[in-house]
Order: sequence, then C-alpha cells, then structure tokens
Amino acid sequence: MRINSTRLKATFVASSLMALTACQSTLEGMGDAVTNLTGDSIHNNFDGKYIAQPQVAKYKEREDELSGTGGVISYSGKDIPAEQVRQSHVVHAPALQQYLDGILDKLVAQWDGSPVNVQIQVVHSQSFAPYADSLGMISMPVGTLNNVESEDELALLIAHEASHILMRHHERDQVVQENKDNVNMLASAVVLANVAKDTDLVKQGDTRTLKYNPSEQGSDNISKAMIYNTVIQTVSDSVWNTAWKRTQEDEADLLGFDLAIAAGYSPRAHSHVLERLENFQGKQEGMLSAFWEKKQAALSGALEAGDFNALGKEVDSFLAEGLTTSLGAVTDYFQKRHMAPDVRDENMKGYAMRVYRPEIRRRVDEQAWQNTKASPEVKAVLDSYRLAFEASNALSAGDTATAMRLARQSQTAQTKNHPYMRELMYNIRLAQGDHARAMQNLELIERWQDASPSLVEIRIERLMKQQRFDDALNAIQHAEKTFGNESMFILQKSIAQSNLGNNEEALATLEKCEKYDEMKVSCESLKKRIG
Repeated sequence: MRINSTRLKATFVASSLMALTACQSTLEGMGDAVTNLTGDSIHNNFDGKYIAQPQVAKYKEREDELSGTGGVISYSGKDIPAEQVRQSHVVHAPALQQYLDGILDKLVAQWDGSPVNVQIQVVHSQSFAPYADSLGMISMPVGTLNNVESEDELALLIAHEASHILMRHHERDQVVQENKDNVNMLASAVVLANVAKDTDLVKQGDTRTLKYNPSEQGSDNISKAMIYNTVIQTVSDSVWNTAWKRTQEDEADLLGFDLAIAAGYSPRAHSHVLERLENFQGKQEGMLSAFWEKKQAALSGALEAGDFNALGKEVDSFLAEGLTTSLGAVTDYFQKRHMAPDVRDENMKGYAMRVYRPEIRRRVDEQAWQNTKASPEVKAVLDSYRLAFEASNALSAGDTATAMRLARQSQTAQTKNHPYMRELMYNIRLAQGDHARAMQNLELIERWQDASPSLVEIRIERLMKQQRFDDALNAIQHAEKTFGNESMFILQKSIAQSNLGNNEEALATLEKCEKYDEMKVSCESLKKRIG
C-alpha cells in the first residue's frame, strides 16, 4: 500500500502554494523595508549618549537564557523553530575565531547592563551583512571578511548586531522568522512529498514496517529542493535579517556606535560600513523580486499537477538561474567602487558631531586587520573561500571546467574537508553527471556540526537510500543536537526507527511529529499504517 494518498498530495501542494504566495507577498514589500525603512528617526530625540537614555536602561536588567558570561552557546536540548535555524555552513578557523572573539569581548565590555552571552561565528556566505539570531549568536560571512579594510569596520558591524541582541529586538519583531519560514516551506514540502511517495507499508505476519525505497527521481527531487533552498537562503538572509523596522535599526546603529567608540574605534569607519551594506541590500531586493516572479508560475504549475518530473526540471532551472543571479550580483557589487550612502549615514554623522566631536579625529586603524589577514592560517582560509566562491560563480555560468580548476585550487590542508568545500565538489560532480564521485565528497567531511541543514538533509537521504538506517538515525540525532531542532528530520527519523524494527519508538516520534502543522497530515498517515 502506498502512503502517497490523494489527500496527502493535495495537502503538500496546498502548503507549497501557500509558501509561494507568501514569498511573493514578502518580496513585493521588501523594497520598502530595505530602501525606505518605516518609522521616524530617533537620532534627535534625546541629549547625550544613546546608551545612557532611559529607553535603553529598561533593557539593562535581564534574567534569561542569555544572561551571564562565558560559556559556549549550545543548541542541544533546545526546541528551536526550524525557521530560526542557521542555513549557512560554519567555517572552522580557530585563529580567525579568536580574533573576532577579541573584538566582540571589547565591545560587550562597554555594556553597563546585565552581562549577556553574545557570541560570534564565521559562516560561508558571500554576502556582506552579518546577522544575529535570537539565541545570541552573530554570524559573520566570509564575504564581509574578504571586503572590509579595517578592524574598525568589523567592530562597527559586530557592535550593530550585538546591539540587536542587547536591545532584545528578536523578542519584539518577527520579520526574520516569518520570511525565513516562507522560504523553507517550499523545500520542506518537496522533501516530505517525495519521502512519503517512496515509502511502502510492508506486512510480515502481524508486523507492519515502513519500508523506504527511494526512487531515483524522488532522491533527485530532494537533493535539488535542498540545494535550491540553500541558494535562496544564502542570498536572502542578509536582506531579511537586516530589513527590520526603522526604529530597531536606528537603535542598533546608535547603541552599536556608542559601544564601538567606547571600545576605542574610530567613528570614521561607519560611513564605509553603511555604504557597502545598504548598497548590497538594495541590489539583493531587486534581484530576488525579479527572480521569484520569473519562476513562481512554473513551480506552482508543477506542484499543482503533482508532476514531479516537471518539478525536477523547474527546480533544475531555478537552481541554475538562481546561482547565476545571486552570485553574479555579489560579484558586481564587490566590483563597484562608488556607492551612495544611506540616510542612516547622515543621521549618524549628525549624532557623531553632536556627541563625539573629539573622537571624530581618531584615525581608522587598518593595520591590525591587515596583519591578521596576512597571518598564514587566516590568509589560507580567506583565500580558499574566495577561490571557492569563484568556482561557484563559474559553475553557475555553466563553465564546469573552470569551476573544477578553481575548486581544486581552493582546497588547502586546512579547508579541503570543510562542508562548503565538499559541497562545492559535490555540486561540480553532479553537474558532470558523476553521481558516485559526487557522493564520495560527503564522506570526506570532517565536522558535520559545521554543515548546513540542507547538506545534512542530503547526507541523511543518501544513508537511507543505502538502507543504512542505523547511520541515518545517528546522523539525525547528531543534527537534532547541532541545530536544537527535532522537526526538520522527524519524518525520516520515524521511518529509520521503523526499518530498524523499533515501531514503538517510531510511533512515539510520529506523535511528536503531529504537533508540527506542516507535517501533521503525513505523520498521521504514517502513524495509522504502523498502528
């Protein structure tokens, strides 16, 4: 008996089309959010330093999971909504991590409120904009590190994101979560539909077992859907994570400025930071809007018809054009020399003249960051990722030979088995039609805790396809601890448990699964068949 019932398929299609509609609505409003953030400016509504104002004082006393000092943020045991889970790979670079930790420590030390456990990590994205999550983690893209000129610029970027955490903006605004949820929903619907489609109910005497036998088409659809999800998340994170309400951006600008100046950095670097950031956001807004409009109808049609062959072709095209659009825009952005400053820059100049006139004379210290960049370990990482990004650009343009040459050049002893490097080789081998060698790259990844959810999804799918259900279950449990989320792979978990003969555990997992709206119907269906 096939689990892929008409009702189940209809539900997947309906949720997918809802996601398409929601994303379109979001993108239509993104221009206003990025280029003309709503709300009145607060820069001239007070005297003295912003950090000393009463409206900031109420955030200085706190007792929550971020209170206190030290300690590595652990997502294990937490129940983090899927839309808040990071989508990028983490870059393992101890020397670089130590340098960024030093900057962050200097900045947070200027906060005169309750200690807050703010931390920072490097992620593989080419984008320019760092972003902070609700759990106190700031993600710094490699693209930022490759393109800032001084530690002062880095400090101002980090201080801005730390200020979002200190001012508890994630508690007061759901823009980030809502928009990331819209993007994730389509890929999740495709994955769930294909997993359910390829799962049979097998009866052996009185025993019922869910047997997962993925078809080539189903596996291909899942891989493409997760890669597509990664592409969209990579180019959208820096738009949606920074397109917050105008008041919140103003608050983060002002408090971040106070923290950075108190830590000894120069106000002069602020203009450069905002020029780069705002220009990048503006380019992404137009790029994503045009991109989405072009593909919405084709993807909707394929889902509506339940035609997975057509869906696969459209996702193929979506992926190729998405890479070309996003990576091409990034390249154009970094090649552009003269960019118009945002109105936020003008507001901050006025604030600096009013409150920090003596500090304006401070020179930007370019030497500290340049020395760090030139150190062997940091240089190797940044050069390696720069070449890998160039390889991705070549791959998106259809130049597989150049992509392979650059990808091989990007592999150093330090980085060759990073998740992003192996994912790049995986994608190149897939483009060459060499699926066996593509999969071999996944075996070389040394730190799966640094991998993105989409790459973990591919790993789990591969293990299940090979009937390695013990390994698949271990990978799922590791991912649950890494991401602090049990919903992303819960359907696969129940199938793996059932195939290992643990139907009671599978039923318990499916009962948990029913609380997630986007999976409720499919989990109920599987549960009935086991029970």
